[in-house]
Amino acid sequence: MISRYKRFFAALAVLLAFGLAACALPSPVPLDDGSPAVASDFTPNDGSAPQSSSSHLVETTDMAGNSIRMNAYPLSIVVLDPADCEILYAIGAGDLVTGRSLSCDYPEETNVIPYVTVDGKSDPDLVLLRQPQLVIMSVEDAANADLVNTLNSAGVTMVVTNAIDVNNMYGAINLLGIVTGHESEASALVSSMITAFAEIQTKVSQHSETVYVEYAPIADGLATAGGSTIVNSLLQLLGYHNEFEDQAGYLSVTQDQVIGRNPDIIISTAESAIAEPVDPTVTQDPAVTPDPAAGDIPASVSEILSRAGWEGVDAVKNGLVYYIEEGLILRAGPRVLDGVKALYQVLYEQTQP
Repeated sequence: MISRYKRFFAALAVLLAFGLAACALPSPVPLDDGSPAVASDFTPNDGSAPQSSSSHLVETTDMAGNSIRMNAYPLSIVVLDPADCEILYAIGAGDLVTGRSLSCDYPEETNVIPYVTVDGKSDPDLVLLRQPQLVIMSVEDAANADLVNTLNSAGVTMVVTNAIDVNNMYGAINLLGIVTGHESEASALVSSMITAFAEIQTKVSQHSETVYVEYAPIADGLATAGGSTIVNSLLQLLGYHNEFEDQAGYLSVTQDQVIGRNPDIIISTAESAIAEPVDPTVTQDPAVTPDPAAGDIPASVSEILSRAGWEGVDAVKNGLVYYIEEGLILRAGPRVLDGVKALYQVLYEQTQP
């Protein structure tokens, strides 16, 4: 089994070197919240170097550097990060999930799984109520001392992920495959994603234009994704610049900051119902209507295009404002393939996905 891992990671390295060479991803920097840095080429320990004289079925390291040792694969998992939840289902481990955070809403099968979230935070008592043998969490959840101390006291194994770029996402998928006993499925998923990304990169070129990604609208307090985020990695893969790539993580911004930076393209991931149909008696500028054939536009796009004071922003002025579902580009999971295709439509075809 060990030799199989070594062959896989060797092949992965070759594919990354050649398939992704056209647009190499940058090394990540530590998050502002003090979370541990993660190497952009993270791969989980394959168990070839035991850390003690004892024997464990699973012996690896998570993405926060924690040693993970388990004598059996878990039969009950609580997952707190939505991307990790999607990965578990994609590798065939979804039936092990017995508890989830409020944000874990995909795939549809998750709808029947109880929440462990109260007031937007993971509640330690609710987590333990699900009797988990393994809790999978992000670095943000790992910073919740009450949660971590409670799980430690109960003897529950915790695995921390931190997929801040495409390469880290591959590592997270393989890590979750290792700790759930679904290594082969995880390896197959990574291989298919590498091939798909390499194919997409044959069609891209380098651009100087900048993209502002807005995941929280004015009503909720503007927020965007900066550097060291999965969407930043996807934009770079497609040859474009994230407007706030100079600031790491997810951050609050002001209208003045966005207007002052004057992005060339705006992408909203805010929940978006369809706005009122465009008035057919009024001649529409196709550059301003993301989907003129449909006769309507996403509500979040309409709201941005009509913001007072934003009319001078190049993206608004040129009608280059689009909506993409949050789960496709802000979650480092299998659906980023759909996300990168949607981004390609926006960036290269200038059409609303």
